[in-house]
Amino acid sequence: MYTILNGGYNTKHPKTFIMSRPKGLSNYVLLIIKAPCRFTIGEITRDISAGTAVIINKNTPYEYYNPYGVYTDDWLHFLVSDETGFLNSGICLNEFFPISNVNHFTTYIKQLMYENRYALESFKKANTDSLMNALFNNLICAYNMKESFSKSSIYYEQLKVLRLKLQHSPYENLTISETAKKLGISPSHFQHLYSELFGISFQKDLINMKIEYACELLHTTTLSVEQVSELCGYSNTVHFYRQFKGIIGITPAKYRNSK
Repeated sequence: MYTILNGGYNTKHPKTFIMSRPKGLSNYVLLIIKAPCRFTIGEITRDISAGTAVIINKNTPYEYYNPYGVYTDDWLHFLVSDETGFLNSGICLNEFFPISNVNHFTTYIKQLMYENRYALESFKKANTDSLMNALFNNLICAYNMKESFSKSSIYYEQLKVLRLKLQHSPYENLTISETAKKLGISPSHFQHLYSELFGISFQKDLINMKIEYACELLHTTTLSVEQVSELCGYSNTVHFYRQFKGIIGITPAKYRNSK
């Protein structure tokens, strides 16, 4: 369905750089804008903030540059075989919309560049189509959320990454204060955002992850309950017993025997 013509990521241009295409191009252009710029599409000129995406339609005149300094973006030139399906998928053309996790989209473009240049021919098309579908599904989601986009949104992606890290290493005893400090926000604001996004407090979520990990260890290893307690980040076995029974309803030993 998709053909990648060219692309790049974290591309930087000096202040003197001006991209001007008065007749547009015969292909679609995706830009993930990473620096402030002045952008003209058709006859409309506006200032655009970093952390913005746009998909430029074919044969559309456009021009852009950064009047304040270095211009940086990720970019992709591509064609689509199923034009009708593409245009009816919810894709918006020639419209700017904010994206909260720029690096997320950079990863897609970086992988697309790799597949386009180095993948075996027998897999290139399938890999490209899969990555492009995932990329555009995420762009459509970002576009649909543009009305609710706020300053808090920039923390949501960081919180999602944080939660994934916790799920993979629940034995880490992170505190609310140190975690909030990493995000550059107050502990109270951090707790509010975390609860709003995940529907559970940070502390309770972390405890649930520890106990879930403990259940896995009890079920799949012959480690003693004390060793399991330690591997889950507990320095006090009695405290581990109390939290385990409070959540699971039985002691760790009974849980292991029940399996």
